[in-house]
Amino acid sequence: MFRRAPWILVGLLALCGLVGSASELNGPWIRGVFTGRSPRPVVAKETEAWQQAGALAAKTRGAFVLVGSGKSMQPLYTPGTILVMQACPITQLRPGQTVLYRNKAGKAVAHVLITKARDGWRTAGLNNPVHDMEPVVADNLVGIVIAAFRPIRGNHAAQIAAAGSP
Repeated sequence: MFRRAPWILVGLLALCGLVGSASELNGPWIRGVFTGRSPRPVVAKETEAWQQAGALAAKTRGAFVLVGSGKSMQPLYTPGTILVMQACPITQLRPGQTVLYRNKAGKAVAHVLITKARDGWRTAGLNNPVHDMEPVVADNLVGIVIAAFRPIRGNHAAQIAAAGSP
């Protein structure tokens, strides 16, 4: 009996962690960062996710689709999340939006806008301990996330749809 108790405790803690992550996505704040202007991912079967993303991009001026990678934006956007981006002028940026920009090394970075500073916008990944050192300015801004889709494959699609969890 006592040998099983630690494993039961571990299972309960894991379950609480999963529930906490799901509920964290429902509010405008994640890990102390305002994300209220970043779209929450829609969970859909992989083919449906691609179809919906493609259709939205096709009817939206300056929009395109890409697939997120890396873990800096978890739990909001997990690796493999399909993002619909739209080009926009820097004057339309607002805190809490997720933007895509190119850093000085030419790497595309999708992070949340934190605040506007004299030299540009400060951004941060939700898993990063500090904000990005390089500001987002008109010259490196690619666009903002206007929709997100979390594709699911196979039997997981039916299970997640039945459970109603993201």
